[in-house]
Amino acid sequence: MEKQAKTFARDATGLVRTLGFLDQFIISQAIIVVVNGFVLTFLFAPVFFPGANLALVFTLGSIPAFAMSYVYAKMSAGMPRSGGDYVWSTRILGPVYGSVQFVFLLITTLIVGITLSTWSNVSIALSQLIYALGVTTGNSGWVSFAMSLTSTGLGAGYAIATFLVILYIVISIFGLRIFAWFQRAGLALYYLSTAGFIGILLLIDPNTIPALFNKAMSAAGGSFTSVTYNSIIAQAGPSPSDWITPSVLAAIPWGFLTFTGFNFGAYLAGETRNVKSSMWRSLFISVIVTVLLLISMAFLVYRDFGINFINALSSVQANSPSTLPTLPTTSLLASLGSPAAAVFVGLSLLIGWLIVCVAYIVTISRMIFAASFDRLLPNSLAGVSDRFHSPRNAVLVAGVLSWIFVTLYFFTNFFSTYLQLGLIAPIGYLMPLLAAMVFAWRKKDLFKSTVGQFANSAALGLAALVGVGSFLFYIVALSVPLSGPLGTVFLGGNLNFSYGVVIGTIIIGLVIYAAASSHAKGIGVDLGKVYSEIPPE
Repeated sequence: MEKQAKTFARDATGLVRTLGFLDQFIISQAIIVVVNGFVLTFLFAPVFFPGANLALVFTLGSIPAFAMSYVYAKMSAGMPRSGGDYVWSTRILGPVYGSVQFVFLLITTLIVGITLSTWSNVSIALSQLIYALGVTTGNSGWVSFAMSLTSTGLGAGYAIATFLVILYIVISIFGLRIFAWFQRAGLALYYLSTAGFIGILLLIDPNTIPALFNKAMSAAGGSFTSVTYNSIIAQAGPSPSDWITPSVLAAIPWGFLTFTGFNFGAYLAGETRNVKSSMWRSLFISVIVTVLLLISMAFLVYRDFGINFINALSSVQANSPSTLPTLPTTSLLASLGSPAAAVFVGLSLLIGWLIVCVAYIVTISRMIFAASFDRLLPNSLAGVSDRFHSPRNAVLVAGVLSWIFVTLYFFTNFFSTYLQLGLIAPIGYLMPLLAAMVFAWRKKDLFKSTVGQFANSAALGLAALVGVGSFLFYIVALSVPLSGPLGTVFLGGNLNFSYGVVIGTIIIGLVIYAAASSHAKGIGVDLGKVYSEIPPE
């Protein structure tokens, strides 16, 4: 008689609980990387929401972050397993739902997390560090090389990006002890450089900015020599007088942008000690620290550069990108005063985007591992190194997929590609919150025996509802022109393609489940039984 296969791919995960509160806090902060998210938001948000006050935007954007902190802390305490929201969604709404969610969140992490950060590290951090050094030292060769890093296709920028992905994999594959050491050292350096960035903002004399900007444009040569502080403001036109309405509309799509991924430490819940207290404190403290820093830096940036100039730069970059030699970020503006300022700001961004990518590789590898442990993916992805207690194959898959998406972005127009994939992220973030929202109603007994020990069903449902409502608004904002000359974050001509991508993503999830179900049946495993149980530790 043929022996029936085990329910799960392994009797135990082979993973070890080595992380504590500090490690989880560092993971959350490493993925948030406050200055980096701040720089991206100040680059893109003003053009989509003209007149928006980003200090208010960040404040309102923290509301879904606080709601998610509650949901992820309580769900992790009740189901402290590697794989985080994948585990609870599959147990609440079933493997088909979980399979589709898995694909959405995997692609979301690759797009919004790793690819955006890698592209930004080359095209913003490194390029502008070299550009600012070239301007402040009078080295035209550095200026030219910096500009070349932002070009598409094969080149120095793509080579550096490929090297960075290999570096992420190498650091991630050696287990959580090496990862924790790297994150602690990296975040310490990042905080130091961030303090330097804030110090530079405090020391800037607003009266010197027009001349410094004009000098930076002149150093680029060619047609850029005619670009000036005043011409940028004139080209963009006046800012709207209404700042409250666009601020409210921008709060979810852009105010939450910097917080994106702050909850990914939940994927490492199965490797965390005292999950109940560690996750709760790390997530809430991380959000509080982040929102205070964002608001403070927003006020400083408006004081230093002027809200009209900031809005104008964003508008010109969106509508006439060839006008400027490099991305007009607040980090670039802060770098123009001296070589020391350029180094401080550049290092802050470089370190930030490096540690966030490593954190993303490590965390999503656990989601891949959990799906393999449940037999949704090939068993080989559930393999764990006896020496490093790391799911090596899962890490390699996460790294290779990251390189594929990085290649896609470097060989296409970054912004159009990002827009075409724009609907993936809000749907991915919404799905686990929807599962948590209906948990107490959908699976009463399971709720009582797990999360019900740590959370009130009404409080959990309400917090999840806030998150679901936020991301539903985001999806509506992408699909319907609510306000603004570009229709807020409206996808416009990219809308049909974006919905096609969503349908394709759903189909991929369904195909993965169908293949897994067929394979499980062939080896005598009932996937229904697999997903009716909490995975072993």
